[in-house]
Formats: sequence, structure tokens, C-alpha cells
Amino acid sequence: MNDFQQEWVAVDWGTTHFRVWRMSRADVIEGREASCGLLALQKDQFESTLVNHLHGWPVNTPVLMSGMVGSRQGWQEAPYLFLPVSLREVAVGAVKVQTKELNRKVHILPGVACQDQHRPDVMRGEETQLLGLGAGVEDWAGVICLPGTHSKWVMVENGVVNSFDTYLTGELFSILRQHSILRHDLETEEFNAEHPAFVNGVEVGLSESTPLLTSLFRVRARSLLIDRDPLANAAFLSGRLLGEEVRSAIKNLPKMEKIHLVGGSSLTKLYAKALTLAEREVQQHSGDDLVRLGLTAAWRFLYS
Repeated sequence: MNDFQQEWVAVDWGTTHFRVWRMSRADVIEGREASCGLLALQKDQFESTLVNHLHGWPVNTPVLMSGMVGSRQGWQEAPYLFLPVSLREVAVGAVKVQTKELNRKVHILPGVACQDQHRPDVMRGEETQLLGLGAGVEDWAGVICLPGTHSKWVMVENGVVNSFDTYLTGELFSILRQHSILRHDLETEEFNAEHPAFVNGVEVGLSESTPLLTSLFRVRARSLLIDRDPLANAAFLSGRLLGEEVRSAIKNLPKMEKIHLVGGSSLTKLYAKALTLAEREVQQHSGDDLVRLGLTAAWRFLYS
């Protein structure tokens, strides 16, 4: 791969979503999306799905993909690169996909993993957003928080990912809301970051004044004995879990260290509020934009 293509195709293929862009260098010509992520497909359906979504576009343009399409359950596994790893290495480490129908080059970006037996961890897809943030530049350094079902906190220094941690916060909130004894006392409606109960939950989490497991049961006890307010309970629970995550993630960071917050959903607003309550400077970035920008950055590394 040694000639920069004028036109190419960028693909973000995750667990539940699929997005594809027809690109001219760094410019988007056209974009398409669908709900045909990894969970909706069998292993032998990925190529035909891509073929369908490329209909009407030039037939010989190469394709660069990122996300769960490169997982063990995806189209073809793109093995993890192990820390420490430069984001440039992630880009040039793209794996060539063996195709049957497509008469064009197709590559998948690899994920990143920590193989330390005391703190094993993996990410797949987030590395593309880091590239979009500019973290592939040799002198780039910073702390990045990527909220989600499994949120990531990543340390980058001189364009190299040195460490990262994953927090099960989002999934734990979902499990407690749907399957625990607390489900009887929690509202399913959305709440905003300014809800007093959410703020209170974050403050409890940041202060560590009450153990997490005790805080969780007190949601139930408060409903039984003091005031049954399902929306406030849900807001408090969310804030308590986020406060726990943020306290743990920032405890060893210098007070003046700015946090790059990647996302665009209501969840990101909750994280921004929690970090503000923790008296941390936050710079927000659009997660959707960074995926496309990251694929473009990877493409430039590949073809430079």
C-alpha cells in the first residue's frame, strides 16, 4: 500500500451500527448508515452486506474499516497490538481482508490491548477516535475519556498509548436498572445532568463518604422508608456510579490535567457534569466526527 488513493471508502462497523462514507481524500462525497452491526450478522454475511451498501459507487476504490468488524466474531480478526503502541502503528498495522465478491483492497484496523497480567484490557474502535483526535501525532499527549457501555480512560504520550482502563459503568447501570431488586424503584425516563439527585450521586461518589455497595442498597431503602421518587433514584444511581468512576480515573492525575471527553450523546453531558463537579477542565469532542477523521488519519498514514 504505497500510493495515496484520490477516492476511497471509510467504514465504521460496530456491534449494532454500520456507517460508510465515500471519500475523496479527506472530503466526504456521500454517507450511508444502517442497523446491521455485528450482532445482526453471521460471519459469512459481512461481505455481501458491504457489497449492498457500496452499490452505485466506483467499483475499484479501496476500503478501510474499523470497529467490531475486526473482532474474533466479525468478518476477519485484526489481532490486537499490545501496549505501548503508537497510533501510527495502529494505522499501518491494518489487516488485509480476504474477499470473494469484492474486487478491491479491503483492510481492517487492529484493536489495542494491555497484556499485563495484573491489568489486562482491550479496546477496539476507540483507537480510531484517538487517531481522529490527533493523538497519532508524535508529540501529542493527553488524557482521553470515551464514555459508553464500557467507558475507556486512555493515557497518550508522544503519540503513544501507554495505558488505558475500562470501566463497566454503563453496563452495570443497565443491569441494576433492569434486573436487580432496585428495578422496582427506578424510572426508565431520561434525566439531565442538572438533576439534583444526579449531582448528589456524583458528589457521594467523588467523596467516597459511603461505600459503593452500601449506596446501591440505600436507593431501595430510601424508596421504602423516606420518599419513592423513581426518576430521582435513577438519577442518583447514575451519578453515584459515574462519581465512582471519575474518582478512580483521576486520582493520580495532576490537578491541572485537561480531560478530552469524546462523545455527543446525553451520556457525554453526564460525564462533563461529573468532571466539572470534580473541578477538572474538560474539552469536548464529537465522537461521530472523530471516527471519520480517525479513519482519514489512518488512511494518510497508510498511503504516505
